[in-house]
Amino acid sequence: MKRALIGMSATVGVAAGVLAATPTADAYPEYTDPNLVTTLRCDSPSPWPGNGPIPIWVDVYNHIPFPSDGLPGPAISLDASDRSRSSLITDYTIETRVDWRNLATGRTGSVTVPTRARTVTWQVDVHPGSGPVAFTIRQKIGLMAFVPMVNAKTSTCKGRATA
Repeated sequence: MKRALIGMSATVGVAAGVLAATPTADAYPEYTDPNLVTTLRCDSPSPWPGNGPIPIWVDVYNHIPFPSDGLPGPAISLDASDRSRSSLITDYTIETRVDWRNLATGRTGSVTVPTRARTVTWQVDVHPGSGPVAFTIRQKIGLMAFVPMVNAKTSTCKGRATA
């Protein structure tokens, strides 16, 4: 998340036996890291018959200055991963819905994000305005086999953060 690159380049020229060097500096702004509020465990039943549940960790961040969806902050970012438990044969198809409520203002909203990947992974940014926020995550996970969402399984978990 933190990006900083400071490089030094030299322009070297040779003209009539004269060596001239001109140093230049390239700097990219350094953005502060968002705050990791908590990591939730939001396990889901596996769409593979006979397999145990898929362990899923959801990192909850706040104070996101530049959300990945391109909308202005304040934002809360939910970043989920099964930590690279790859599907055996096919891709997972995932539909994630986050319903949120700003507890200070009463404002509510919902964000739905579809994902297709070899591992269970997704990211959702919510824009609830400033204040404490309660949210519910609903995951629907299936297999991609000729059609999306074969043997889909659902799970729900809840969390809170301050935007």
